[in-house]
Amino acid sequence: MALFQNAGEVTRSAVARLEQVKPANGYLTDLKAVYGPTDSVRDDAPRPYALVRPASDRQGSRAARQAVRLREYEIEGVFSKAASEVDLAGFHVDVLRAFGIGQDLPERQFPGLLNEEGDEAEYRWAVKGENTHSITIRLGVEYVQTYN
Repeated sequence: MALFQNAGEVTRSAVARLEQVKPANGYLTDLKAVYGPTDSVRDDAPRPYALVRPASDRQGSRAARQAVRLREYEIEGVFSKAASEVDLAGFHVDVLRAFGIGQDLPERQFPGLLNEEGDEAEYRWAVKGENTHSITIRLGVEYVQTYN
């Protein structure tokens, strides 16, 4: 499977995959929206929603004018305070499935996903005065960058 040719392609494809996370498509979570790194989110935005952010980006290997780069993404699911641990855990599974983890068909795999590194999830529970819970999932993706 060919790698994406730049970081923008990776982000756009990640957002598109997550926009499919709805029960009608076989997922547990009914995402109301998916926001990219430069999108603004209103305080009253319907929940749950997902935020997709590149967290780090580093060079892996290089040959002449091309490099394989390794980008780590943070995908944050934001839920109302009424959501349960099961809801947030279900979102974790949905994100992994959206990126092709657990899928047998190669065309369902997200190009460049670093399966061997696994994923990491961090939960944040609402405290007094807050009205949202969230879970942040970190995934790594390789892509190719050409330097002219």
